[in-house]
Amino acid sequence: MEKLLLLLVVAGCAAVVIIMIYLISRVEKIEDIAINGPPPKGSLAQVREKEPWLGLQGVDLWDLLSGDPPPGYAKDDALPWQPKYEHILYKHIEILFNKGMEDKKAAKLKEQPESPMLISTLRETMNAFMPNQYASVLYESGYEIVSADAEQRMAIIDAIDRTSETLFNKISVEHSGSVSARLVPPANAQPTDQDQANESSDDTYIDEGDGENFDEQTAMLEKNLGRDLG
Repeated sequence: MEKLLLLLVVAGCAAVVIIMIYLISRVEKIEDIAINGPPPKGSLAQVREKEPWLGLQGVDLWDLLSGDPPPGYAKDDALPWQPKYEHILYKHIEILFNKGMEDKKAAKLKEQPESPMLISTLRETMNAFMPNQYASVLYESGYEIVSADAEQRMAIIDAIDRTSETLFNKISVEHSGSVSARLVPPANAQPTDQDQANESSDDTYIDEGDGENFDEQTAMLEKNLGRDLG
């Protein structure tokens, strides 16, 4: 009987200690809110503000930049980072297109681009994500343009530009010029010509006019690429 009472006393003391610790922590939290106000919605971004890309990569970073922030982040957290992502996104587009060309020249079958994809620029290396429907169009554009005739090239160029425009719009970045103007080699160009052009402008976006309007070729997209990008 005495042992039972002793156990009850010990258990009661432990419970009192636990309750006191909880109450103290709650009082401290209430005091902190009273002094500093409630924590912001994007509080996790504040904790990681000194980390590259707020500590995010892959799908989470893409979601933040495209307006669907992961838990602990707010839409406004993306504002300083969206312009900085332009060179990552362009490099991602370039790699997908070039991979398609390389696979076609090597007589390989088409494949689904990996996602996320490891992207290396002159500045950094990171895992970058792009929605599959856009990644597939860019990869297939490179694959198909190797053997495309003049009419098919026009449709492919249109697909590249419209897909790239959509991707930049998703992260609220305005870019000038035509992406295809840099990616697509002239019909009579040697492969080494394009490789040298890519090396010399690895992290620089070339500002060139869109040139001819390809709107009338939109109907060719589904036939040649099997994509509806409208």
